[in-house]
Amino acid sequence: MATDRQKVLELAADKQYNHLPQQANGIGQAEEPHCGDLLRIALVVNPRQVVVDAGFTITESACPPAVASAAAAVKLALNKPVLAAYTVDLNAIAEQMSDGSGLDKEHVHCAQMAELALKRAVLDYASRRTAPPEQNS
Repeated sequence: MATDRQKVLELAADKQYNHLPQQANGIGQAEEPHCGDLLRIALVVNPRQVVVDAGFTITESACPPAVASAAAAVKLALNKPVLAAYTVDLNAIAEQMSDGSGLDKEHVHCAQMAELALKRAVLDYASRRTAPPEQNS
């Protein structure tokens, strides 16, 4: 397995997705227990069930592979039906950051954290969408 350092650095340096959209209707987070990185991914899903905006925030001290994983997850989710965004997994994220043979063992947990935060954002969106309206007493 080989993490492509150049791809990682390019994704980590791209600040296009490094924000939380104000109109987010799905937010997920994941924390890496060993290094303490906290990742939040937010999605804006339109009425046609398409992810039209997405972004992330991550602990300022996060390593470039963690930032790149978050950026890759968001990039892969954008402009997809929300159910397709849910299928983005660590292998798809790893493909964005490697030479095609996967990530080095020490970077797999970064992609796992991004996958988990993305899936949680989709689940949060789904729970908000299906929640019954509040009753006025």
